[in-house]
Amino acid sequence: MAAAGLERLGLWLHLRHRSAMPADRILRPEGHGPLLVQWVGPAAGPARAQVASVLRTACPDLRILDLSDRPEADRDRSAMTALLLDQKPIAILILGSDLPVALIAAAETRDIPVIMGETRLDRRDLGWSVGRNLRRNLLRGLHRLLVTDSDSHDIARRIGVAPSRVTMSGPVAEIRDPLPCNETERVSFAQLLRGRHAWFAACVPPAEEPAVIEAHRAALRQSHRALLILALTDNDRIAALSDHLEAEGLIVARRDRDEEPTDEVQVLLTDGLTEMGLWYRVAPVTYMGGTISGDDAEARHPFEPAALGSAILHGPHIDKFATDWTHLDAARAARAVPSAGKLAQAVAELTQPDLIAELANAAWTVSTGGAGVALQIAQPILDALERTGP
Repeated sequence: MAAAGLERLGLWLHLRHRSAMPADRILRPEGHGPLLVQWVGPAAGPARAQVASVLRTACPDLRILDLSDRPEADRDRSAMTALLLDQKPIAILILGSDLPVALIAAAETRDIPVIMGETRLDRRDLGWSVGRNLRRNLLRGLHRLLVTDSDSHDIARRIGVAPSRVTMSGPVAEIRDPLPCNETERVSFAQLLRGRHAWFAACVPPAEEPAVIEAHRAALRQSHRALLILALTDNDRIAALSDHLEAEGLIVARRDRDEEPTDEVQVLLTDGLTEMGLWYRVAPVTYMGGTISGDDAEARHPFEPAALGSAILHGPHIDKFATDWTHLDAARAARAVPSAGKLAQAVAELTQPDLIAELANAAWTVSTGGAGVALQIAQPILDALERTGP
């Protein structure tokens, strides 16, 4: 069967089941300003608010009709065609990687531009099946496609999306204010640690303590003056762990006793989960505790160290902030450690300043780039607003 025939068959198969809810039950937004129809996939949550903020700043009377929870958007082309004919939107905005087939097909018949952003493609999109052929055809027909990473950009080009229609924008990351710290303390620690390799193990549960200590021994073999800054999830363990480490031959300082990490100190035990902004700033590398063992009740958001210039290590258990970890990993802005046994190797490798800088710079870009990416996604809609006029 010819490719066009497969695409028509795929569209028919996908749309043959219609929703029981008629499109006229979809309430139009109040107001008289221009209308944007929006559909947001489940993994694109941070993008929704940021793109909307950009659009409403430029056009305060813009109305947004969100069809994300409407099955008609995916299955009922006649309902979507009637909706678009009645409400006459300036554009369709899709955020995420899923395609609402009926909405896109209806927009094509009405010559309404469809912009898709915060999109991640995978290698399965290169495969051959009726469903994949349909998906590729819909992607090729988009007015603009903004993808999150270089692999997705390559896949988009390989499936035939015109170069002028696809852009690698990066992900829309949640924007978080950097954690504060006492600047006097930061300057003091920076002077104390000048010329030393320091790394921070943040929010380490008891099950991960042995792996972290073994990783630090690996770091000491690479750099004999290396310092581990260790924040435990259980403050009651500080005294016992300090005694254990000293019995094992490591020199320890305790923050709760105002002891400083002088040149001979190898491990600094913080006084729990306070002063996180200080430790992210002074340590070029951070391991995010809880991600190896899965004991993540106290796990911190990965953008905390990313926004403060610390290269990030993490284990396989990243469900707590899955979307943000996915953004970092896709941008090669974090180093994944598959097991406790591999943490030592990763920490030893990240005593190299060039590797640290590469990871830290990429992480900073992801964690602070949300506003710029949101503007890129919004720009085709702003262009459509300008064309329609007042």
